[in-house]
Amino acid sequence: MEDTSRDILPCFRCGACCTKYQVCVKTSEAIEIANKLGLDLKTFQQQFTDPRWPGVDNFLIRHQNGACIFLDRSNKDKLTGCRIHAFRPEDCRAWTPDLDRRECRQGLKDWGLSVNPAGELQGSPADIQRFRLFLQSLKE
Repeated sequence: MEDTSRDILPCFRCGACCTKYQVCVKTSEAIEIANKLGLDLKTFQQQFTDPRWPGVDNFLIRHQNGACIFLDRSNKDKLTGCRIHAFRPEDCRAWTPDLDRRECRQGLKDWGLSVNPAGELQGSPADIQRFRLFLQSLKE
């Protein structure tokens, strides 16, 4: 059964984008993150950036176990978290979830949902309702 309303999709914290992309951080962002973590820049670079990236003015956040090193996979209610969310880099803040994004569609599969050709959520009414209740809980 289809849901006929075109929803604006808020981030539902599936973590799919965090598995697909290595985030680029500017040196200023790296310094801020390092400071918030109680580290100096060199230690931050050694522990959290990809040594294969030859950046001088920017760095790539390292992936570990197939995802951003800062991704916390709690597996509780299909929810992931970011250990640096409050001070995440601009690339992460600029990410806009959308039903048209491949990564978001991948995350919907965990809910038993998909997106039809018209760009609408589809799945069982119970799965759609469960997902909507979950989204509402994220706002609270």
